[in-house]
Amino acid sequence: MTPQHHRDPEPLIDRRMAITEPDEISTTPNNAHIEGQRTGSASRTSRPFAASLIPSQPHRIVISQSWKRLLPGRGLRAQKTAAVRSKTKESLDASARPPNSRAGTQSASRLGTLQLGKYAHEEEMPVWLVKLLETKGDLRAGGVIPALKQLLDLSSRTEYAYLCHPDVQHVAKLNREGAFCGYRNIQVLSSHIIGTLATGWEQLGDDIPSIFQIQDMIETAWDRGYNARGRVETGGIRGTRKYIGTPEAQAFFASMGFPCSVQAFKASSEDDNASRRLLSAIERYFQQGAVGSMDDKVRSTLLPPIYLQRPKHSLTIVGLEKHKGGDVQLLVFDPEFQSSSTVVRLAGKATLRRQSKVTKLLEPYRRSATHLERFNEFEVLYLTRNNQA
Repeated sequence: MTPQHHRDPEPLIDRRMAITEPDEISTTPNNAHIEGQRTGSASRTSRPFAASLIPSQPHRIVISQSWKRLLPGRGLRAQKTAAVRSKTKESLDASARPPNSRAGTQSASRLGTLQLGKYAHEEEMPVWLVKLLETKGDLRAGGVIPALKQLLDLSSRTEYAYLCHPDVQHVAKLNREGAFCGYRNIQVLSSHIIGTLATGWEQLGDDIPSIFQIQDMIETAWDRGYNARGRVETGGIRGTRKYIGTPEAQAFFASMGFPCSVQAFKASSEDDNASRRLLSAIERYFQQGAVGSMDDKVRSTLLPPIYLQRPKHSLTIVGLEKHKGGDVQLLVFDPEFQSSSTVVRLAGKATLRRQSKVTKLLEPYRRSATHLERFNEFEVLYLTRNNQA
């Protein structure tokens, strides 16, 4: 299912490519170049380029000719990025260009620590971290969405709520692993694809891919022309701790035939409110996928979760909640939060009739409008098809 986009096109800032609005994907000519929108983690000047995704994929998604690109991983870059960018520009290797790229596009620039983090020039991560990731893998919990449904039903503050597909797992970061939030959110979306047996799920295998596997798959996506410019900008990510973000997530999913689209929200003035438009778009997304009666307090859906990039962090949106006082807020899986298993364990206990306990368990999953108003730009990535075998 595809979410409906908001009224007006939003200007995009920052790193790497974005694609057409969700409801335009299946109707756009394959060789078209569409102006769209995105945001990123701190800004840098735009560099026009053109590309189309692999022609053999169904429902081909077309990339715009001129995009400002999104910062990987940790936050939206500020307008001052141009002053701190690397002075050395590298020409985009012909083999890394997307299949239908036009002649005369601008060269990509190698990014630095502002955009890629303090390990921007790291050739390989330390041995201790490799061993940690190989032995521990990740912290995950299933059954969190059904537990949240139960808690929201018990919450006296909740007027109504929407939740994504119940099979989605919460994947959290390991202690000391660093800034791998982008990878963890890719794993959450992958858990939906595997859990629902979405068309093509076999490419991911029986289990969600590891960080090392995701890195390999993103590099392979670049080889095939998906957001290929990312290799020049990052210098490659395989075996490193460089930040990634929405462009890498998009390359990861689209290269395997899982259609996805990016929608950006950016405040255009002090009176503008990007968070309000974000919340409206997310509610529309869940409304069109609600299963059962709209009179239900908690309205379940079979929709995929949504990748959310906001300044300095990325999360996964798993639902939306409206309070009786009128406040609307997101329900999220945050890779920084590791105690979702506690919710699953305690949700069925009768003591949760106490509202203080219900509120305490729900709080880590809530992101209020007041919290979101601290940021003036966001980007979301939707998986735009939910085919099941």
